[in-house]
Formats: sequence, C-alpha cells, structure tokens
Amino acid sequence: MAFRSRNSPCLDCWFWQGFRIRCALLPDEPRLLELYWAQGRELVEHGLLGPWRMSLTTLNLLLDTACDAALPWHWRSLCLDHAYRSLYALQHLAASRRQQHSLNRLRNRLATLHLQPSLTSSELAEGNPYE
Repeated sequence: MAFRSRNSPCLDCWFWQGFRIRCALLPDEPRLLELYWAQGRELVEHGLLGPWRMSLTTLNLLLDTACDAALPWHWRSLCLDHAYRSLYALQHLAASRRQQHSLNRLRNRLATLHLQPSLTSSELAEGNPYE
C-alpha cells in the first residue's frame, strides 16, 4: 500500500526540510535553516499553515535539535542561534491566554536549556554490532 499524504506537496516539502534539520542530514549547510523559515513563511502567506503553528513548530524543531547530543556541535549551536526568530514571531502572535501560557513555557524552556556536549564519533559507534 502506497503512502498518501493528506497535506499539500508544499507542506510535505516543508516537513521534509524540518526532518533534514532535525537529523542534521546536511550539517555543513546553514542555508537550510533560512530555507526552512522562508518556506514556512510562504506557506503562511498562501494560507496552508497558520503563523502560530509555523513559528511554534519551527521553535520546537530548533530547540529539540540543539539538545540532541548525537548531532554535531556546530549544527546544534546554529539551530539555537536561529531560535530567536521563531520566539520573536510567537511573542507578536500570542493573543489568547492559552498562547501566552505556551509562550511562557517556551521562554522557560529556552532559558533553562541544558546542552550536553556532542558525542564523539567513537561514542556514536559504541554498541554498534556491525563493526
């Protein structure tokens, strides 16, 4: 059975770009972060994605990526550096009490973020039965 998405192809592409960021598939390509943000803004402009959801998804993606010790340190740092844009957008979008509460939780998460050092390549290979 073939997988069929209920989303538009543009939205699928945006989620795919997010997957590439989250897994650091191109850790030496910082423009991927700019492309992801630009695609998200375009989806918002075309009414395919709400601005709150786009900014919230982006911020969570960047914070989750920054906390992943299995990823290269420079990629994690870059993701953390780009988190400001989403947080700034959310601050201006938070209209309801629920959104304000969500924004406060995100601010607290960012303020208390504890980053572990990235794993070394030898640590990544530990426990690998194929070596």
